[in-house]
Amino acid sequence: MITKMSFIISLLFLSSTLFASIGAEDLIQKLAESKIVVDKHAKWVDASVKVNKPLTGIELLEISEAAKDRIITRKEAYDFFSKDFDLVKKPIRKKRFTISDDNLKSMIGSLAVAVTLYETTLHTYHMFQDRPKLRRLLNEKDSSFNREDDTFKDSLKSLFSVRNSLHLLRAIKIYKRFYLTRPDLMTISQLQKFARIIEASYLYNHFRNHNEASGLGKDIFLIVLTRLKVSFQAKVDFFNFLANSVVYNGSKLFGNIVGGFQKRRGILYQDQEFIAKVKSTMKPMDIILEKTPFRMTDRFIPGYWGHAAIYIGTELDLKRLGIWEHDLVQKFAKKISEGKFIVEALRNEVQMNTIEHFSDIDDFALLRQKEELSDEETAEHILRALSHVGKKYDFSFDVETGDTIVCSELHYRTFINIKFNTSLYLGRSTISVDQVAEQSVAGMPLSPVLLYINGEEINEDIQEVYDELLKKPLTNEENIQEAA
Repeated sequence: MITKMSFIISLLFLSSTLFASIGAEDLIQKLAESKIVVDKHAKWVDASVKVNKPLTGIELLEISEAAKDRIITRKEAYDFFSKDFDLVKKPIRKKRFTISDDNLKSMIGSLAVAVTLYETTLHTYHMFQDRPKLRRLLNEKDSSFNREDDTFKDSLKSLFSVRNSLHLLRAIKIYKRFYLTRPDLMTISQLQKFARIIEASYLYNHFRNHNEASGLGKDIFLIVLTRLKVSFQAKVDFFNFLANSVVYNGSKLFGNIVGGFQKRRGILYQDQEFIAKVKSTMKPMDIILEKTPFRMTDRFIPGYWGHAAIYIGTELDLKRLGIWEHDLVQKFAKKISEGKFIVEALRNEVQMNTIEHFSDIDDFALLRQKEELSDEETAEHILRALSHVGKKYDFSFDVETGDTIVCSELHYRTFINIKFNTSLYLGRSTISVDQVAEQSVAGMPLSPVLLYINGEEINEDIQEVYDELLKKPLTNEENIQEAA
């Protein structure tokens, strides 16, 4: 492991003696904490690979949120160090270079941040380099977290540029030549803390014996080698992406071909009594299931239910929950005001629709969590659901992809408090609509509050009837006969 125990001990010592002001100390603490989070997430990935199961919805959410925070912290640390670039943009000549005490103090704080940034980034790289799943998660685009393709790879390559490496090496020279020869400065407690961080770092110990007259080739090569390894792994991940895209594009072509075939309208289509009943019953974050045996796509979906969606609530609901003015809600305010309260992943993208649009169905179920969510939890769920609107349909049916998603994956990513079952298919973990629906059978965390079968409302023994549907799903042959 590239990060030495002495370096971590120094970080923890500094973290326990922070000043109130925002500065080097705060950045070093945030970077040190990010290392602990990286270790935890690497263990999660190892555990999921060992049992051949996907990461849970809450794990995927935390990994993505932490990656977003890590990028922000790295930029803050880089900007902090960059303020002293003027001191290191030229070679440090023995006889020509001088530095004032004030500039030296600033440089030492910046150098402590810089070596911590490099140290924790190198640790992240080493923890992720042999974990393709984790690399893929962090490098794929995910609009929910404003993450573009290759964000993780690009941040590593940028940090380990020749220019940044030269600046760091020159700063270490300044530290050795001026700080270590000025006893008056070495007695300042704050600088002593930074000195412990610097001298415990891998990079300082790597560069400390550097012969200033021998050139920079060897040292720069060793740092840039990490950059080259990142590039190589990116190529490996790209070829794996190409292999997966064969499945993705094949499924997409098939889905688009059969998706347009529909024998008739649904029995409940534009049924005003049904629509009124649903509208008066629904509550924010209810789950909606439907079955459409008259559509060709329904024949190829495993299990009974063919599609699942989420009801996020009306404008009044969102105002009551205190999130109507939230930027994400305002992004879709016009749609919500038009009655498009339902979030669903269709063949073109995740979109928002009205219950009238959704009513082109034969069977319908409205599911609700037995343990009522608090207003805060409901608001968080709504924002998570809305964060997926606009994402493309996931024709590879992989629950761990971030910026492509199917209807059942929408629930996996939104209802992170529910432990959904998944299935392994072509090397990837998938979730069917029935695996969402099974969370509402007797004894599970959801329950059916409305149920329509063949256009008729079930008023008695709803739970019993609902459970039977999942026990005895229609076969493909029965679906074909019904569609005919």
